[in-house]
Amino acid sequence: MNKVKKFLLIFVPLGLIAWYLLCLPRQLFRTPLSATAVAADGTLLGARISADGQWYFPPADHVPEKFARCIVICEDKRFWWHGGVDPLAAARALRQNLTRGEVVSGASTLTMQVIRLSRPKAPRSLPEKLYEMVLATRLELFSSKRRILLLYASNAPFGGNVVGLEAAAWRYFGRSADELSWGESAMLAVLPNAPGLIHPGRGRERLLEKRNALLDKLRDRGIIDETECLLAQDEPLPERPLPMPDEAYHLLERCRRERGDGAFATTLDASLQQRVSSLAQRYFKTYHSNLVDNMGVLVVDVHTGEIRAYYGNTRGCAPGLRGADVDMVPAARSSGSTLKPLLYAALLQAGELLPTQLVKDTPYNYNNFSPHNYSRTFEGAVPAREVIERSLNVPSVRMLEQYGAERFLQDLQGLGFTTIDRDADHYGLSLILGGAEISLETLARAYYYLAASLTGDPLYADLGWLSDQKRERLPARRLPIGRAAAYLAFDALSNASRPEEEASWMDYGTGRRIAWKTGTSWGNRDAWSVGVTPDWVVAVWVGNSDGEGRAGMTGVSYASPVMFEIFSALPGSRWFSRPTEGMTQLEVCHESGLPASDLCPHRDTLWVPDVAERPDVCRYHQRVHLDPSGRWQVNSSVCPPEQIRTEVRFVLPPAQEWYYMQKHLDYKPLPPKHPALDPAASGAEPIEIIYPQNGLVLVLTRGLGGTQNGVVFRAAHADPTATIYWHIDDTFVGETRGEHVLRVDPAPGDHRLTLIDEQGSRRVRLFSVR
Repeated sequence: MNKVKKFLLIFVPLGLIAWYLLCLPRQLFRTPLSATAVAADGTLLGARISADGQWYFPPADHVPEKFARCIVICEDKRFWWHGGVDPLAAARALRQNLTRGEVVSGASTLTMQVIRLSRPKAPRSLPEKLYEMVLATRLELFSSKRRILLLYASNAPFGGNVVGLEAAAWRYFGRSADELSWGESAMLAVLPNAPGLIHPGRGRERLLEKRNALLDKLRDRGIIDETECLLAQDEPLPERPLPMPDEAYHLLERCRRERGDGAFATTLDASLQQRVSSLAQRYFKTYHSNLVDNMGVLVVDVHTGEIRAYYGNTRGCAPGLRGADVDMVPAARSSGSTLKPLLYAALLQAGELLPTQLVKDTPYNYNNFSPHNYSRTFEGAVPAREVIERSLNVPSVRMLEQYGAERFLQDLQGLGFTTIDRDADHYGLSLILGGAEISLETLARAYYYLAASLTGDPLYADLGWLSDQKRERLPARRLPIGRAAAYLAFDALSNASRPEEEASWMDYGTGRRIAWKTGTSWGNRDAWSVGVTPDWVVAVWVGNSDGEGRAGMTGVSYASPVMFEIFSALPGSRWFSRPTEGMTQLEVCHESGLPASDLCPHRDTLWVPDVAERPDVCRYHQRVHLDPSGRWQVNSSVCPPEQIRTEVRFVLPPAQEWYYMQKHLDYKPLPPKHPALDPAASGAEPIEIIYPQNGLVLVLTRGLGGTQNGVVFRAAHADPTATIYWHIDDTFVGETRGEHVLRVDPAPGDHRLTLIDEQGSRRVRLFSVR
């Protein structure tokens, strides 16, 4: 018996102590929370109602001082001194309840109310009240007063489906609890004990009385003065609940998909996000008249790789708007010509191109892929830098053919274009003209990579949009494009003009230097614009998320105005500094842009990447031998050597020359060869067929009368006075002199085109007609 007593005396107290220490769960509240997104400065950007239909924000990290003072005065004036249970309040409540014969006071402290809120299904009885007291003392034992106050503020009911102080502040006053006035804080302090008073009706008068009585107490205790009290009592009560902010709808939904509901601290700049949203809504009103309904915008801080504005689409701009729920930031769309500067930079990096080097701009066909420039004209030869500045299509295709689609695909994947995931055979040369799909996010990220590599800021593999996001550091040396090539690409883009698309680009000047590129996909389905400075990357997409194209919708006319106006709202910045390493000076021919040969009379000095490979020296400057009058090309077989004039001329191949002369009036074509000159004396082929290209399949249309429309063939000759004789399948179809353009009407089937000049030179092309 004594052993039993000893056992009970030892283990019963130990058991009670253990129960007391473990009686509270580790997590008091397990109610489903609302998803919220806040900006970098804590401003609420958006919220979603919780799974159980309540506005129940995740707990904050502090209780605003005004509300803390109000709630303590209102609910538990000795909160800071008691240990969870207030003996004086309990004695007073017992006396009042016995005197009146009913429960008129519960003597619940804020700590006890926290316990009751955590046990919503517990009965309201005297044993339960005693149990709450025990649990309250346990909570006080291991929790600070500030934490207990925070638990109360985060979980107290504030009327309707609003739970927690922060949700109530936004629901009733449209701002954070930290920004509430004394009158607003006092109203929320009296609400948890009578949450029904917030609804319209007679209860509002009672709510006003309770709020003003609390303000009087604050004045009597010297917390506020008389003036503050009167001003606070003059503040009206809120008329009705306000809608929650929804400034970053698509980003919040993306966070919810990836992480579930919770509190998301984003990297967004609240004022910039609001400005971008407002700007997008304004442009939407204009674009909507052309049935262009959707838009996406990203603004990235180059120094951190963090997103400062994320506008996913035009949701809310009009009721029932099609496709507005689609987040266009990660959506894959046709790239248009946005990849051209990256190809230019890759060629510079490889040493296979120089900024001013001429690129062939003549009709092109490869496996029935026949690109054309926006203006549907050709210029014969265009400096590579100008190809990028003017976004010319045909020279860009020739540049990709030179570099190789497979190599370029590897570079694009190294720049983070994860949506370009097919092989080179799938994309072909159309890769550079919109044959691949990119997203607004991958486009902005690639241009951020290049900008950050130039500024020397830390480089991250991913753009950041959450403050706690884990991002991998990316060494700049892993980028497929070096700093020198990136600098030269941005330098070209900063002088970008778009006369081929629309002259109104000049109206978008912001007074600052911006490297910018536009893109328009086939059928006017996607309009892109991306701009870069040492501080910012701004990327804009405009179109319809269902892929419907609209006439007149181009990157210049629709996306660029938005981009430039956003830049106008951003702080100005300096321009990129030229890299001190990895660049060298090179003497190049002024006319061809190639490394100067001994024959080049005019030369320029360029900064270029310091790489081992270089294009061959200029081949366009040639020594030509003329007769004394300069009318004929001759050699010693037709003119005495002492009478031959030797000149150095800039000479393009015939097809390039034909187009080049139309744009460059100062170009001097070679005079014709002397009639007596042996045509075999020169190894150069004088005839060049411009159109059709070899293997081309022609699809001829029919006119209104049902007759088949013809097709125009075009050729060039090194001798501007030469006559060319045209044959199709050995049948003579015509002759041309000077301008070699001929309309023909070939029958369906496979054909052979043969061109012969007076000297017997011959060129042959195969083509088909369907």
